[in-house]
Amino acid sequence: MSRGGGKRGKGNSSGMVTALVILFPAGLIFLPSTILLAVGMIPTAVAYVVDRDPDKTAPMTVGALNFVGVVAFLIGLWQGGHTMGALSKVMSDPFSWLVMYGAAGMGWALYYGIPPAVAGWITLRAENRIAKRLGEQQELIAEWGPEVSGIVEEGKPEE
Repeated sequence: MSRGGGKRGKGNSSGMVTALVILFPAGLIFLPSTILLAVGMIPTAVAYVVDRDPDKTAPMTVGALNFVGVVAFLIGLWQGGHTMGALSKVMSDPFSWLVMYGAAGMGWALYYGIPPAVAGWITLRAENRIAKRLGEQQELIAEWGPEVSGIVEEGKPEE
């Protein structure tokens, strides 16, 4: 196979360089927002680092709720003039930290709580189906006799 005919590997960094070239000046222009997002989204970065799943479902779950918690104060920052003074007001308020990181905590609670809840519900539903089928089987045996169960007693010849 020729070298040019294959798919590009993940080692291609031109997209990353382009993103940095665009995002770095934007981050400097919107410095208060950048700082608030960088500090407020730390739980999402931690979730990305500690998640071993190749699909990275923890940072998606934690990140979505974490972002909601940060955006509430980001909008307040924009309404407050988008200055470093307005940023220090947000950053010095313990309630803002509680909301931003508490929202991330709710993301972790969803990440760890939903799968066992769904598994329990599926198990309960399967057990109910089995019980229903066993009841139907007993009704058929009562109506048609034990031969319908497919179990043949020893010593009795099949007809």
